[in-house]
Amino acid sequence: MSPSVLVQLISSTIACTGFALWFNIRGKQVVYSSIGAFICWGVYVIVYHYNPSNFYATMVASIVIAGYAQIMARVNKAPATVFLTAPIFPVIPGAQLYWMMYGLALGDNHMAKTQGIDLIVTCLAIALGFMIIEIFNKYLSLLWNRIRRSGRKTA
Repeated sequence: MSPSVLVQLISSTIACTGFALWFNIRGKQVVYSSIGAFICWGVYVIVYHYNPSNFYATMVASIVIAGYAQIMARVNKAPATVFLTAPIFPVIPGAQLYWMMYGLALGDNHMAKTQGIDLIVTCLAIALGFMIIEIFNKYLSLLWNRIRRSGRKTA
C-alpha cells in the first residue's frame, strides 16, 4: 500500500468522523461510523485498482457500506442510516458537481456536460448499491419469516 493510499484512508476516516459528529451521532456509533468510512474508501481504492471504473468501484463500495450499515444497525439496535450517512461521504461526487458548476459558470458546455454525466453516473452507482442491499435484506427478511412460520406449524 502506497503512503498516499494510507493518507487517503486516514483522512477520509477523520473527515467522516467529523460528519458523524455533525449529524449528532454519538458514543460508540461514531466509532462504527468511522470504521465504515475507512472500509468504504478502502473498498473503493481496491476495486478501482483492479478495475479502473468509477461506476463499478463506487457501486461495490456502496454495496459493502450498505451491508455494513445493516449489520451495525442490528448489532447496535439503531437505524441503519446512522451507519450509512457519514461513511458514504468518501464516494459522494463532490468534485464532479464542482467542475460541472464551474463549467456552467464559465460557459464551457463540454466540461459541464462531461462532469454532469460523471456526476449522474456516480449518483446512480451509489443508489444502485444501496438498492441491491435493500432488496437482499427484504428477501432475507421474508425468507426468515417464512422459516419461522413453518417452524411454528410443525411444533
